[in-house]
Amino acid sequence: MNNKIKMDKLLELFKMLRVILVSEGDGNWIRGVDSIIFSLSPKSISTSSDEEAIRYAESTYKAMFRGNGSFSDFYIWRDDFEERAYENEKLDILKDKIWSEFGCK
Repeated sequence: MNNKIKMDKLLELFKMLRVILVSEGDGNWIRGVDSIIFSLSPKSISTSSDEEAIRYAESTYKAMFRGNGSFSDFYIWRDDFEERAYENEKLDILKDKIWSEFGCK
């Protein structure tokens, strides 16, 4: 796959993840996601290659999942169990799509 197409897909997925984090009031993981979005965004003056930007995004995302209290522990809370399960399933699907774009799943 062309790196430009891969970057565009990843950028779209991370923007979707950012919307979820903002709507849930997250103040922690959004910094990593914002960094990834910035690295994948078109720049007027490119400071790195597409391949480097993808590698940075992947390594940053992987780092978010390391250790106790990592992004893998992030979930969406709702008082209603059905709603909570539905929202977290959407989040998990999005995470899986991101991993898939990186070629990790």
